[in-house]
Amino acid sequence: MSETTEVNGTEGPAARDREVQPAPQMFMLAMGKFSQAFDAGDFAECLNWLKQADSLTAGHRDAVTAHREAYARLITACTNKGITLALHTGNVLKQHRDLAEIISRCAASLTEKYQGDQAKQAMATVIVGYASQLTNRLNRVMAMDHYVTTAEKLDGVLDNMFDILSFSVKLDSNSQEALPGICDRLALANTAASNADCSLTWFFSSRLSDWDKAELFCRRAAQWLKHNNESPGKVDPHFDECDAAQVVAALEQAAEALKLRQYKRSKKLLLAAEAALAETSCV
Repeated sequence: MSETTEVNGTEGPAARDREVQPAPQMFMLAMGKFSQAFDAGDFAECLNWLKQADSLTAGHRDAVTAHREAYARLITACTNKGITLALHTGNVLKQHRDLAEIISRCAASLTEKYQGDQAKQAMATVIVGYASQLTNRLNRVMAMDHYVTTAEKLDGVLDNMFDILSFSVKLDSNSQEALPGICDRLALANTAASNADCSLTWFFSSRLSDWDKAELFCRRAAQWLKHNNESPGKVDPHFDECDAAQVVAALEQAAEALKLRQYKRSKKLLLAAEAALAETSCV
């Protein structure tokens, strides 16, 4: 009777048991190590444990899903780290190249793991393309600029990172685990606004100020704050109860004034942005 039922397309008890059996112990061990490395921010070690788990998911649907999403989560974490470094320092660092390498390897793995899902494989393929462009940009910048990265070059790097992030969060149902909460984003925006202010000089301001870098700091900080509300991978709204709209508006207004190279207006609006940041509570 059970054999006849299975032939007719209805799963018998044995088939159902095979579907719900737990993932292999060694897979769970590898993913546990991945989680430890992820919490410690050791992304190279994260990739190592994901590679160790590559051959341990066969026949286990939940393990396959968890493994794929972990690759996407690692991409998101690396991208978040790269954006944070860029807005904190205003420069491209060796760490950016290391992060880009991990992103590239994760995306390449995902294109293989989503061969049965054309839509998600397409997303992974797009990430591969952006990651390749990011690596090329970083290599050119680091070959020529050893100390200070121009705003134009840093902006290109950030373009790639935000583009990568827009796809990686869609491949992970728990992408919020790799994203900063509103408190961390506000702290970074505060640093970016301060960096923008320091980029301006009162003495021969039109010639000696780095207007482009100051504008980048404000514009990208506002973009990062807005991402928390717009992204599919936004952080838990029950935790992030803060409304950062006033800060976003102030940063965008400062960016517009900086773009026009209006010194007095820029300084005034930067002060307003810093005041909005000081008045905004993140919890």
